[in-house]
Amino acid sequence: MKTIYLLTCILIGLYSCSNGQAKNTDIDSPDSIVKIEMNLSAFGVESDDFPSIDVKIDFVNGTSTCVKSFYDPAHEGSTYSLTKSEMDAILKLLKISDLEKLKKEYTTNRSDQPRSKTKIYTTKKIFTIDDYGFEGEYPLQELYKIVYRID
Repeated sequence: MKTIYLLTCILIGLYSCSNGQAKNTDIDSPDSIVKIEMNLSAFGVESDDFPSIDVKIDFVNGTSTCVKSFYDPAHEGSTYSLTKSEMDAILKLLKISDLEKLKKEYTTNRSDQPRSKTKIYTTKKIFTIDDYGFEGEYPLQELYKIVYRID
């Protein structure tokens, strides 16, 4: 009888500990970056050789799609994917950045500049950044360099 009582107490104790840990990790879990969407628009830029690029990167599934188009129909658009190392570099940039401190809007006084609208999705929040002139703070410039292909 003592053995059954002792085993019951041990099982109840283990169950209680595992439940407490599961609840605690849910509360303390870090905010993870899930995906990023970027619209790098050349609409209004004086050069017809400057493409617009729509970027979708899904870090959960490890996929990316970049659709490049031109205002001038004489230029043919294309679709490309980022390499695993490019996606890893973007994720690393975002993880070391303080997304909370980024402004929601960046602008320049110069006219006819490209515009970027970037949405960074985390498990807890969506960060939306509008950047007229591609003048935004770190890590935006580095993101543009990685995803923007003019070939």
